[in-house]
Amino acid sequence: MKNLSYIILDGNLTADPEERNVAGGKSLAVFTVAVNHTANNQEGKEKDDVSYFEVEAWEKLGENCVEYLKKGSKVTVMGNLKQNRWKSPDGENRSKIKVTASTVRFDSARKKDSKAA
Repeated sequence: MKNLSYIILDGNLTADPEERNVAGGKSLAVFTVAVNHTANNQEGKEKDDVSYFEVEAWEKLGENCVEYLKKGSKVTVMGNLKQNRWKSPDGENRSKIKVTASTVRFDSARKKDSKAA
């Protein structure tokens, strides 16, 4: 039986999505979503905090993200968590958790075309 690692993020892009071409000719968009939330500090008092999540969107989903999303765009991302592991050049074990998007909802309002009546 497979385990579940599903996540839903609601936040804003920190920069324009970056388009990458990977082996096999597949397209990939990579972007970071900032999620604002409230956290408790060491004294137990609430404070505003922000977390940053790196998101990968593949193929057509990624192409749409590159075309329609920009820095500051509000999005809701649904997908799976993925941990990448590697050894650094100095031999230390490293890891990074990313979100592989299955759905990206574009929540920012579309700007009206100034030529429209």
